[in-house]
Amino acid sequence: MFALGLLIPLVACATVAVGDVPAEGAALPFSTVAKGFASDVLEPLQVAIRTRDEWVAFWARHTRAQVQPPSAPPVDFSREMVVGIFLGERATGGYEIEITKVERAGSELRIHYRSKSPDPGAIVTQARTQPYHLIKLMMEDSPLVFFREGLSR
Repeated sequence: MFALGLLIPLVACATVAVGDVPAEGAALPFSTVAKGFASDVLEPLQVAIRTRDEWVAFWARHTRAQVQPPSAPPVDFSREMVVGIFLGERATGGYEIEITKVERAGSELRIHYRSKSPDPGAIVTQARTQPYHLIKLMMEDSPLVFFREGLSR
């Protein structure tokens, strides 16, 4: 009987602790920091930024072609990190890239994204574009793995 009395509180404690950890495959919350079609990052790139110094340097690289580049958006690096994906330079408009979901899978974070290309014959901007999407989420030391969702037009 005494052992059963100890077991119930221990099980209750374990349940609370497990409940605080996102289940495998559970979507993690994130918010968009910046998304657009004009960047000075010209090559395809996937990036994780975990410090303010890295963020300020990367933002300067991303916006350096602008006449009056904006300040880096605020991020609390004591609790948050930035993840970004860049499609690279394209010869025309009509391209897009978007992070759609972040989930935990074992010891890694999976970053799901989709990209869009213009339909053949579509009327698009006749200027070079550099689609990108930057998000912030809770700070994680886990390795990131990027997963491209099905191609879309």
